[in-house]
Amino acid sequence: MSGNRTADVDLEDLRALIAEELELPVEEVTDEADLKNDLGVDSLTAMEVAVQLEKKYRIKLDEEEMKSLTSLAVIHRLVAAKVGTA
Repeated sequence: MSGNRTADVDLEDLRALIAEELELPVEEVTDEADLKNDLGVDSLTAMEVAVQLEKKYRIKLDEEEMKSLTSLAVIHRLVAAKVGTA
């Protein structure tokens, strides 16, 4: 198995979750799209995304981690690290 799948966090599942929460087509949620500048995410929506991540992956994100959720790639690395240590 290749190293592209970190812990039990599938990138495409994560992309679908974020797209659904943002009410955007999946293809708009690219790996490097900036949530705020490219996808128009405000602080309330970012919090809603964080809550969904916590529920789905059974993790806890602190305030600083929530602020660091800037792109799908960053979210994937953070969630995978959290799942791996759970």
